[in-house]
Amino acid sequence: MNRVIWTCWFQGQDSAPFVVRKCLESWVNRNPDWDVRVLDASSIRKYINLEDHIDLSEQEVTAASLSDIVRILLLNEYGGVWADATSYCNRPLDDWLPGYMPRDFFAFSDPGKYLLLASWFLARGPSDQLVGKWAARTLAYWSGRRRADNYFWFHRLFSELVESDPEVAAVRRDTPRFKADGPHSLQRAAGPHGLGAQVDWSAPVFKLCHRADASTWADGTPVGRLLRSQPAPVRTATHRQLQAARPTAFAGLKTKTENLGDHIQILAADLLLARADISLAQRIDRDDEIASAPGLAESSGKTGIMLNGWYKTNPAEWPPSPRLSPIYLGFHVRPFQSPSLIGPQAVEHYRAHEPIGCRDEYTCGLLSSLGVDCFVSNCLSLSLPRRFPDPVRQTEVFAVSRDERLLDLLPPELGEVRFVSHYSGSSDFDGNLRRAAELLATYRDRARLIVTSLLHCALPALAMGIPVVVFHPFQDGFLGPSDRERFSSLERLVRVYHASEVGQVDWAGQVVDVTGWKLGNLDAFFEKLGIWDLPPPRPLGPIASTEILPPPG
Repeated sequence: MNRVIWTCWFQGQDSAPFVVRKCLESWVNRNPDWDVRVLDASSIRKYINLEDHIDLSEQEVTAASLSDIVRILLLNEYGGVWADATSYCNRPLDDWLPGYMPRDFFAFSDPGKYLLLASWFLARGPSDQLVGKWAARTLAYWSGRRRADNYFWFHRLFSELVESDPEVAAVRRDTPRFKADGPHSLQRAAGPHGLGAQVDWSAPVFKLCHRADASTWADGTPVGRLLRSQPAPVRTATHRQLQAARPTAFAGLKTKTENLGDHIQILAADLLLARADISLAQRIDRDDEIASAPGLAESSGKTGIMLNGWYKTNPAEWPPSPRLSPIYLGFHVRPFQSPSLIGPQAVEHYRAHEPIGCRDEYTCGLLSSLGVDCFVSNCLSLSLPRRFPDPVRQTEVFAVSRDERLLDLLPPELGEVRFVSHYSGSSDFDGNLRRAAELLATYRDRARLIVTSLLHCALPALAMGIPVVVFHPFQDGFLGPSDRERFSSLERLVRVYHASEVGQVDWAGQVVDVTGWKLGNLDAFFEKLGIWDLPPPRPLGPIASTEILPPPG
């Protein structure tokens, strides 16, 4: 399970009322080995592409409804735990939560009349499919809808899933019940009619309310004693001091290759830049324009660029132009084909922009041996969004390779198989970029299984949560050095078969939890943005008034 605790206060932690700040502190203090991430209206877009699904300028979404949408999308993408900002951690998660997650899902049950679960605390492990179905139903509910039609719309969607989906019903049946009475007992005791009520102090979590009268958490009250029992957390963080300078423009990469895997990597970088509201003014050829940088001569400042992918040709075009301000993530080199990639000038350039995020173990080891501070970021295509389950449409098997001999390895029980090549036969960049985007959408929407010998089919499939069977590229005899180097990080995630090992393949495919890689890449990306001195991110909004939400009932 991804050991991350998600919570959110839209106005920002520093603006939160006392009870919220103490609740947030409780999660940090009692779970020191977990990664607690407190989001706000500005930081949410780092992790989810909410605006791909919800238009807050047209749809009237309250803070409560927006929080429901955010939590289910976060858990679908990254897993871990969601805890409302007004939930207080009374016991460490490791002390109790694992025993309640035999099916990799947990929520407190029966919080009120007609409600099957409480949504203020949710947990999802890597094998869970329930959350993805709930997320898909959530987005379907808001598609074309102006405002919610029921106060408990989010809970109602879960109830509909239980009634209509036998797999979801089985998860609920197999998950040990932990009724929400204990977590609610402190809030009820603090209410106007709660004097003398029993508080279940053994509850692992307490649900509180920031709107309650401040007298309910005054000194000497049950809530007050609890909130003042934990000291404020002391966190020290060390960050690399970056020399920041805002670029006057931003460029993306382009390439003349026919390999759509190159374009998939470019698309992944474009999507990351879009999360930071960065618009591209031009594109620079990956192999033939990095040093000469045509079109930048008239620029009054530097141009920001993300350098990812495979750099292997044209030694005259490396290291990059000093007019570029680069960020390195998902970087791979082939010095055999381009020795200038590890020449003295190149090494000096890397050291000026370290740490360098490398696509694979080989590149990281090579640069490290040259004294460059670097780390394995894997390919940026591993940061593509996880898909939502759709068993009606996701039924096809794809065999993806440059070599149709892959089809000879497939067993007949897979049924009909569609062969796809990632080699377009064209050097038209715009056309290839469009083809790459269409292929990714096809895999996302229709694939039940992907069998592939292509690195940049396997990695996007893993990111999207598609089952994969991966073979090494076909070679006459042993693998060549290039393939061993390129696949060096993929083999840390999945088993990669040689054609001679076909009898050992599990044809159901492998689904791997890559959430740790995703979060690591996002953290590295946004930390590296510090060198560009960007303006503060725009917050989500507008958020509708709570008055438009129908009352409970």
